[in-house]
Amino acid sequence: MNSVRLKPKSALISIVIGAILLGGSSIPARADDLQQQLDQSQQQANQLKGNLNAQKDKVSDATAQVLALKQSVQALNNSIAREQQLLTEEQNHLKGLEEQQQKLEDQRQEHIKALGQFLKSNYEDGITTYFAVLFDATSLSDFIDRADKIQMIVGTYSKLQNDIAVLNKSMETQMGLIKQKKETIQSTIQDKANTQQSVQQTLNKQQTVLAQLSSEEKVTLNASVAAQAKVSRIQKLIQQEAFEAANAAKGSDQSSGTNYGGGVAGTVTVSGGAQQIISFGAQFLGTPYVWGGTTASPGFDCSGYVQYVYRHFGISLSRTSEQQYSNGVYVSRSDLRPGDLVFFHTYSSGASHVGIYVGNNTMINSSSGGVSYDDMTNSYWATRYLGARRVIAS
Repeated sequence: MNSVRLKPKSALISIVIGAILLGGSSIPARADDLQQQLDQSQQQANQLKGNLNAQKDKVSDATAQVLALKQSVQALNNSIAREQQLLTEEQNHLKGLEEQQQKLEDQRQEHIKALGQFLKSNYEDGITTYFAVLFDATSLSDFIDRADKIQMIVGTYSKLQNDIAVLNKSMETQMGLIKQKKETIQSTIQDKANTQQSVQQTLNKQQTVLAQLSSEEKVTLNASVAAQAKVSRIQKLIQQEAFEAANAAKGSDQSSGTNYGGGVAGTVTVSGGAQQIISFGAQFLGTPYVWGGTTASPGFDCSGYVQYVYRHFGISLSRTSEQQYSNGVYVSRSDLRPGDLVFFHTYSSGASHVGIYVGNNTMINSSSGGVSYDDMTNSYWATRYLGARRVIAS
């Protein structure tokens, strides 16, 4: 009997002890699990925070690039509009030249016809030689009359011949003007085509930037661009002017990096010409502006960009814009050609900014917003233009 009663009691004790042991082991297991979940959650939060910061930086960089590219497209479109206006004016001038040429041709034909009629009339009158006419005179009075008639004939003939010779020379000059005008028009058409190609290149660059963003990032980008677009380009340039002046005052050396010599003193022949240099320079559209920068990463300042582009084609330029203003040879604004260096006084009275002239009052340079095209006729650049230097031989 006792053994029967103890068996259930032992079993109960065993069950209780087992339950206690089981319960005791489960408490730390849950704590560890919670700590693990907390660690994982914290890790995910940090990762998300990092992603958000990375996205913010990425969108910020993309915004700066897109703003520079949009501004470049606007400057290039302004250039195309000027080229179209010039093309229309040149075509109208050519039309006027061709009309004048036709009038000269009509006048020449009239003189030739008059000369032909004059010769035909004298031939039908039986006049063979002037001497024969004189010798046939019957009296002194008749001789004088005949001499006057001969003088009139000779005078009329000579005048017609002279008029025709003058018209021929005028027509030859006019044809030269027409040929020159056609060449000018063809050059303008080519400039316009090159500018349109630059616009497309810029748009393609913008698409590349946008393609690197997610849908959410693009939404953020569009909002950022829309907000920053309200700030005028000139205000940003003035802010950069103050930034450069502050760096110069602090003694920050813009000439940081290798100088690559004192810079070319004359002009250099480049295979492919200025257009090849401009096309290479356009590859860096949207590259950030960095004070003292001489490379694409982290970025360029104005003279660092120009030096980098020309060095790629074997042309050595000085480091700073002030030093570059003594490179090459002087060129007047009215004689500017693509590839010339254009200089401006911004935060100082000397040459404190430089860009590459691409034609039709447009330049490509590294300024506020990074590498971009700029319209030299806008109020900021127009009032600060200093001069130009030529380093590429024609």
